[in-house]
Amino acid sequence: MAGTWGYDRLPTLHESRDQDITDANDEYHDTRALLPPQDSQIPLRPLSFSAYSPAEPPPSFPQYTSADQNDGADRSSVKSFETFESSATGSSTKKLKNLFRRRPLPRYLRGSIRRHAAADIEPARVGRGIWQDQLLSDRSFRTMAAMMSTLAIGMIIMIACNSRHIMNRANTHTTSVGGKTESCKRVTYTNTALLLLINVCATMVLGMSNTYQQIVTSLKISDLKYALSKFGDSRVGTNSPFNIQYHKEKGRKRAWASWFLLILTSMPVHFLANSLIGPSYTQELPQIVEWRPLATVKYDSVTYADREGGFSVTDSVSFPCWSALRYGSGTPHYPRRTDVLMRDDGVFGGTQKKFDTSWKRMVVHYLERNCSSFRETAKTNGDIEDLESRTLVMPRNFYSWKYQEGGCVMGTHVMCTLHEPMSSKCRLNVRMSAAFVLMGCLVIKAVY
Repeated sequence: MAGTWGYDRLPTLHESRDQDITDANDEYHDTRALLPPQDSQIPLRPLSFSAYSPAEPPPSFPQYTSADQNDGADRSSVKSFETFESSATGSSTKKLKNLFRRRPLPRYLRGSIRRHAAADIEPARVGRGIWQDQLLSDRSFRTMAAMMSTLAIGMIIMIACNSRHIMNRANTHTTSVGGKTESCKRVTYTNTALLLLINVCATMVLGMSNTYQQIVTSLKISDLKYALSKFGDSRVGTNSPFNIQYHKEKGRKRAWASWFLLILTSMPVHFLANSLIGPSYTQELPQIVEWRPLATVKYDSVTYADREGGFSVTDSVSFPCWSALRYGSGTPHYPRRTDVLMRDDGVFGGTQKKFDTSWKRMVVHYLERNCSSFRETAKTNGDIEDLESRTLVMPRNFYSWKYQEGGCVMGTHVMCTLHEPMSSKCRLNVRMSAAFVLMGCLVIKAVY
């Protein structure tokens, strides 16, 4: 059908390097207007810029279906050889000419240049999906929120696991709780690894908080006109908090409140992150107790130390030695009162620094005629607590405190020696006060 039409009525195309794409496309559309209306359904291919000689028959053109005509996709690069493949019989030279002649304009270049849909996207637009349809900034915000929530939940779990230990701790003057006693070498390695992890998490928290602060101090699209009219420059990149006061037109109070909230919740992370955990020595009291009644007591403690080959305990307020004599099972105890512990100048006192050594065996030396009637008279834990406060004698001058029951006086008629020294073990402590503060800061940041 295409062979019956003559091309003499078509306008002559003048090829030029400066020819505009739109003009060429308009001329392409004008060729369709020259056809008779009754044959408007005949599919025509775009004209090529090369001309055929009058003696040469025009090549046959491929027939396109209605689906191909309505398809808006650009498949010119895919069907280039298929589209321009000639079915006319001729020499191989003619076939090569048909293959290498100029191709028509791509479909996306036909017509005027339109505005791309991506230009209509607002900078802070949130897509429909939770993750895949979001912008990179939206994904970053959601990742930071998820990370902050994870760290806050981790702190809550850690506090919940140690709540029982903090409530039942022996020393109520500290908030530190310890774990299992292990070798000091292993505890040191564990402490180093956990501190590294804590510092990495703290750095991430501070970095995310800094990002939030930059967003608070940065300009919104609605503030650009105000900033440009006032300064002539948007001052992008200056993350000073004074941008809130001078560069923002609206929402200054809310921005200041957010900025101070982020600062106040970041300062505890700076100061308390490295002090959250730490190792400590554990000094255990001897588990083996022996009694040595004496007819006479020599007051020189060095004599007992040299004779038994151990370390002597002769302080008048040494409750471990006093409780080893009075307690029924012969197990020594530390005092519950901190003031008593601090007044003990011996190896089990609060002022001593020999925490790296423990002893396996304790020998109690006591004067038989004064103290034999008070040996192993405390039978229950209630008696131990009563023993600590009832038998403590505090004179008016408060300088010579001592444990005394009848005529039996600690340090005068009772003294102890320690034997079989061994290395102390360590444990990893958690400062619950720092944990509570950090948990509060992380929860606030996660909610923000």
